[in-house]
Amino acid sequence: MTGPLRRAILVVAWLLIVAVIAIGAAGLVAAMAHQPGTPSRAELTLDGDRAAAPRLAAIQGQLTDLTGDVKKLGELGRGALGALVAVDSETLATVVADGQTQSRAIETRSAVIREQIALLPGSGPTEELVWSPETRARRDTALQATTATANLAGLWTRLAFGSLTATRLTTLLVNHDQVAGGAAALIRKAKYAAGLTELTKADKIIADSRALRDALQNTVDVTTLTQWLDRNAEYDAALRRLAKAVIASKGTVTKEVRNAAIAERKAHDLLPANTSGLVIILAEIGRGGLNQAVIGIEEARGQLQAAVDRLGAQPDASDEPTTSPAP
Repeated sequence: MTGPLRRAILVVAWLLIVAVIAIGAAGLVAAMAHQPGTPSRAELTLDGDRAAAPRLAAIQGQLTDLTGDVKKLGELGRGALGALVAVDSETLATVVADGQTQSRAIETRSAVIREQIALLPGSGPTEELVWSPETRARRDTALQATTATANLAGLWTRLAFGSLTATRLTTLLVNHDQVAGGAAALIRKAKYAAGLTELTKADKIIADSRALRDALQNTVDVTTLTQWLDRNAEYDAALRRLAKAVIASKGTVTKEVRNAAIAERKAHDLLPANTSGLVIILAEIGRGGLNQAVIGIEEARGQLQAAVDRLGAQPDASDEPTTSPAP
């Protein structure tokens, strides 16, 4: 065999060897690209997906039940608002107590679901090798759903505080009208000392009402309530001035008695004609903290429902074919 022919044969043989090596390397790269936890190697995560699937299905059912519990809490919140506006203290107290029980139960159930999610078979640092992307997505959706209820107990506490405070305020203001009215009747009958004693009681009621007002002012508009308290306090002061002026004059109509009587009449004319102002006060409180609490509960329910819907729409990786597509 001549030299040129030998060299040509060697070149061809070398090229064939290089081609074989290149094809083998390409196959290795392709195999390495199809890692566990990817659609192209679904069979490698099938066991992990199948182990997690029944637990995830059970968690989805629990989240559906949890959504129903939050819906019931929202209904209780609207019931509290209705009882507040109707000044039905007995119903309000019952609804608030039921809501406190419900919100605590929701908090407890959410914690149990989070724990179950953390204990799913395959959870941990190697879950990308054990689960498919679909299984991980379902787990993440379920975990995110439990965060929607994180603040419900606090929201209900806010609702309870606002509603019960408003009810207490209503009781105080009604009592004040009765006490101040009784003081005015005594003074008209010339029972000045007894009238002044009743006015002292009225002062205490106004002071207690202002304290409750101060507790509410950071969360609701208390403008109308403040006006109500100020006008009643001004009338009480004017009535006290008149009684003291008459006592000091020993029944004689002096200049101070006349001025005190004019001031008492003006303060009386500024008083609300009826209790409709109480309804306005309660409505303002309801539009503030209470409505915000109910809205927050409804938002949490919406987030939970959306998560449950997503879980229902997401594919179950354990039902996928066991064979991978050809490379």
